[in-house]
Amino acid sequence: MIKNKKIFISGGAGFIGSYLCERLIEHNRITVYDNYHRNALKFTNLLKNPHLNFIKGDVLDRYRLEESMQGSDIVLHLAAIAGIDTVVKKPIVTMKVNLLGTHHTLEAAVKNKIKKFINFSTSEVYGPYVYKGGENDLTTQGEVGKLRWTYSASKLAAEHMAHCYYKEYGMGVISVRPFNVYGPRQVGEGAIIKFIQACSNKKNIFIYGDGTQIRAWCYIDDFVDGIMLLLEKNGLSGQSFNIGNPQGTITTLRLAERIIELSGSKSKVFFKKSNMPDVEVRVPSIIKAQKFLGFNPKVGLDEGIKKTIEWYRNNNNVT
Repeated sequence: MIKNKKIFISGGAGFIGSYLCERLIEHNRITVYDNYHRNALKFTNLLKNPHLNFIKGDVLDRYRLEESMQGSDIVLHLAAIAGIDTVVKKPIVTMKVNLLGTHHTLEAAVKNKIKKFINFSTSEVYGPYVYKGGENDLTTQGEVGKLRWTYSASKLAAEHMAHCYYKEYGMGVISVRPFNVYGPRQVGEGAIIKFIQACSNKKNIFIYGDGTQIRAWCYIDDFVDGIMLLLEKNGLSGQSFNIGNPQGTITTLRLAERIIELSGSKSKVFFKKSNMPDVEVRVPSIIKAQKFLGFNPKVGLDEGIKKTIEWYRNNNNVT
């Protein structure tokens, strides 16, 4: 267990960041650095905890970032622009925040002599098709000019940059590639939350394309378990890890149907023509995480969906 550390979390007000704060705050001191682009902290009591220091700031503000990180031992860099709808509408901001923001965070980490830096990348670095892709497999990107790929390109470049800091400065950089994390208090553009919200509001579900896209869904508790294991282990600097749940694999259509069934909803599924390319298959290999971390996800897809449905029913005004 990580204890008595000062942990700096960029993007810590977001969905994943808020869960990491909850896990870490009892035995550590946390600084959350966030511009409230998305706010999941409002569903917690974390801001009242004396072990948490919240600083409103942007990763594009390099001087405030460096000053705010002073005294920290570990950095968890989650701050990013994500969500395909947002990325397509704001591709320049996406590139700046995801790439330049990572550069600024790494520079601040060097100046503050950070020992461990966990960079949150994305499963999209594997491109449009990845089935049980391993961390040493080739990364690939879509056609230049297609805004859909702006996010993955920016995150891949940021991952390369992070590992350059490991090579040149000896910083303890580790990259995490999350695979479709979901769960209670998720804010933003996730498919599961959109489908649940439609069912809760007695609206129909709309799927882009024909619904045959394949995803492996990982419940938030399992994902955070993986990050905690990374924090506790030493000797992993310079490596990347897939964190996901291959057993949570399902087509988008069947996912929508299952959420309707588990919700007891009468919503119907309709299809929309997609005007952009999509990731057709996204399923991780977690063999490396199992071997080096002892990571094994425990929450099945139905169980995770049920927990998420229950939470959203009790929090009707989530956006």
